[in-house]
Amino acid sequence: MSKPVIADYPPPLPNPPSDGITSLTFSHFSDGSASQSNVLLSSSWDGTLRQYAKAPTDPSFECKTVQKAADPGVPLLSAAFGTSTRFCYAGGLDGVLYQVDMERGVSTPVGRHEKAISALVTCSTHDDEPEASPFFGVMASGSWDGTVKLWSTSSPTSAAAGSLASISAGGKVFAMDWVGSTLMVATSGRKVLIFEVKKAGDSFEVSQVQARDSSLKFQTRSCALFPDRTGFALGSIEGRVAIEYMEETDVAVAQGKKKYAFKCHRVGDVVYPVNAIAFHPVHGTFATGGCDGQVVLWDARHKKRLVALPRLETSVACLAFSKGGDAGRLLAVAQSYTFEEGEKDHPPDQIYVRELFEHEVKASGAK
Repeated sequence: MSKPVIADYPPPLPNPPSDGITSLTFSHFSDGSASQSNVLLSSSWDGTLRQYAKAPTDPSFECKTVQKAADPGVPLLSAAFGTSTRFCYAGGLDGVLYQVDMERGVSTPVGRHEKAISALVTCSTHDDEPEASPFFGVMASGSWDGTVKLWSTSSPTSAAAGSLASISAGGKVFAMDWVGSTLMVATSGRKVLIFEVKKAGDSFEVSQVQARDSSLKFQTRSCALFPDRTGFALGSIEGRVAIEYMEETDVAVAQGKKKYAFKCHRVGDVVYPVNAIAFHPVHGTFATGGCDGQVVLWDARHKKRLVALPRLETSVACLAFSKGGDAGRLLAVAQSYTFEEGEKDHPPDQIYVRELFEHEVKASGAK
């Protein structure tokens, strides 16, 4: 039986960022309207947020709006949606948390850290009604100042009232993920922290339930929680991914839940960082993107590579799966040189949205 042909990427999205793409995320709101469903948000070093949405009469994506979030010269390192696609949030290299009205083009500083905000995440629920989650309208920010803060995004003025909670991460925050009540933070010194977030009336309690060293020997670059929260994936600067489980008991190991690591994103003897990891919201498989310009999809349970997508011209900086009714059908990929080889001429930044086929994302033996 011949192997399926791997389709190439479609044309890149129009009007890409002009400098360094730093994050991609799809919207997920249950009203199902075209204005709210699977809008793609990007942040970049040029200080702008961009939204892309499907054209009304065309399945392709078009640039919906571009808004300046920060003063010229202030790069943005991360971005997230609030409770609609109108109000978005961005974390700056200056440590400022910006709220951006994407319709009016108004950017407002609403909070801050002492150093750069490296990650913004909202809670992933992987269901059809994210608004029903107790964490809807709450966002977490992680910073190089070694703290993580929770903010309310429930109204245009709520974040400016101050953070809901502030916790120490013990080191620079490099990557975060949040699924259900589980918040994961990867920091400098190869540390991995797992927090449990609970809503208590109008307040939130954040308690640390695990602290461990990464099983990888080099600095963490990316992380992602399993959709069922039983484990997580870590990517390092040294072309490796680790799969680890929350429970490491004999029973868990007997069930096949034993941590392991594998090499990836290597070309000959050249080793590339793993910049991005994203789990498929339906099948639980995952994608990695590296500085080798390639996206690879993996089956963690069976320790198997599913497919490698065609190589891009330069680094893959960010990845995001679509959500809601189109959950996992689309994969957004940012081609953006991440300066792993220093200052040099490089291909232009581009964003691609590629449709995925079942054989590319479905685990072996899955029904």
